[in-house]
Amino acid sequence: MAAANIIDINEDTFEFEVVNYSAEVPVVLDLWAPWCIPCRVQSRELAKLAHEADGGFRLARINVDDQPKLATRLKVQQVPAVKAFVDGRIVAEVAGVLSEQNLRLLVDRILPKAGNLLLEKGKSLMMLGDLAGAEEALAQYVYESHGEPAGLLALARVLLWQGKAHEAYAILDNFPASSEFKTAKSLLPLAKAYAHFDSLPQTSANPLEAAYRNNLRLAKNGKIEITLDGFLDILRQDKNFHDGQLHEIYLALLEVLGDSCPTVRQYRDDLSNILF
Repeated sequence: MAAANIIDINEDTFEFEVVNYSAEVPVVLDLWAPWCIPCRVQSRELAKLAHEADGGFRLARINVDDQPKLATRLKVQQVPAVKAFVDGRIVAEVAGVLSEQNLRLLVDRILPKAGNLLLEKGKSLMMLGDLAGAEEALAQYVYESHGEPAGLLALARVLLWQGKAHEAYAILDNFPASSEFKTAKSLLPLAKAYAHFDSLPQTSANPLEAAYRNNLRLAKNGKIEITLDGFLDILRQDKNFHDGQLHEIYLALLEVLGDSCPTVRQYRDDLSNILF
């Protein structure tokens, strides 16, 4: 299991590494103190469960002595304590020592059901930057779930992150009616732009066209945030570049990154400041 799924948390990292991260993967907080002997035992048990889950949840550890403000915010009154986050909110919490069996029961409550483990694993691997591993897990999930929409959308995202235009387009252009349909269609402009990349002139007298091609090439190679910065520079000079199509491509790149990415909100604000 990736080390990033067992991490130490402080006041500065809590919002992103726990609250935001839990929108994609469940997060279990291990609240402990160095002087607490039972904490050491419980921490080892939780780490064991995290390894067994293989990315099914993130274990986030908080030393309450080092993080008193965070402990107060979380209303910690004794240690050890465990709190579980899903979709940005606490869904389970227990204070005091738990047996291994009861820790397993708590974790089982928040873990995706067996059929969704591949989906959650794929999302987790994507957030950790293992795009090939994420694609493999998500493709398997889509196959086993007979094209479940959430899996299709996640697979399209990871394909676009790798610049695989035609595979992503095939999914998005035939996306089933579902709650994910609108988001899926918002990714189509990016898939089309990737598909038409080779037809773009390799040289252009227009510096904005040259910048557009270069930044699109970077996006296809997974350099999404660098591309977003480059597209913002283009839009500052021509906010209707390509008849507004660049807005749609830019927003699609933000969807590929996902709202759990810490820079997405700022990139949305930057675009709004240019357009409005």
